Order: sequence, then structure tokens, then C-alpha cells
Amino acid sequence: MRSAPAIAFDYRPSRLLIAALTVMGSLALVAVALCGLGLPLKLAVAAIVVVCVIRALTGLIRPAYTRIAHGEAGWVLVRRSGAEAAAALSKHVKLGALQVLDLRVDSRSFRVVVLPDNLEPDLRRRLALIPMAGTPSSR
Repeated sequence: MRSAPAIAFDYRPSRLLIAALTVMGSLALVAVALCGLGLPLKLAVAAIVVVCVIRALTGLIRPAYTRIAHGEAGWVLVRRSGAEAAAALSKHVKLGALQVLDLRVDSRSFRVVVLPDNLEPDLRRRLALIPMAGTPSSR
């Protein structure tokens, strides 16, 4: 069986995912405002929602790695500064047009979320063909 060809792409955050997260955060704030809690609790819960949404958006808008490559040497991630790091694929999930790659760099995890708006269709198809031998997989 022939292995999938090498692949490299610039990783940019999905605008669809950022918009969905913003809408969900806004709906959570509306739900907090309409609930029967007292004002101090509403403010506390709203602050928690805002902090969580901002933290998630920060991770999406400014990813740690901006270039991802896979070849015979395995996975390589490139930072904004140009520094390269070898990575290992720990999980790959494909659900319709959504693909999530969970890559391990040293002891840290870097999650790559691929949707139709942040990667061309040809690259998405090629990414799905990369062999997952020896790694946990979910479909």
C-alpha cells in the first residue's frame, strides 16, 4: 500500500469556529442575565464566562504554531519565530468536514482544528489520508 504524500500548510484559525465561539459566549451571557440568580452571582458567573471565552479566543486567534508539515520524518511544527519542533500525533478525529489533530510537542499538546474555511479542500483530503498507524483514532 502506498503511503500518503508529504503535506505542509500554513495553519490559520477558522473564522467559523471563532464566530461560533463568540455567539455561544454571547448566548451564555444572555442566559446568565435571564436566570433567577441574584445580581452578585450573575456578575460572578458572567465574569467567568467572559474569561473563558477570551481565553479560548486567544488560543484560537494566535496559535502557538503557524506552519504544520508531515513527511517521512514525521510531524514538524513551526513557530512564528521560525523555530521548528518535532511532534507526534496522539489523536486524529474526522467528523464530516471537521478534522481535529491532537499533536504532542514535548509534554504539551497542540490541537489543530481544520474546517472548510481554514484549509483548501485538496489539502483537507490529503490530510485525511495520512496514515494513522500506531496512533489512537476516532471517526
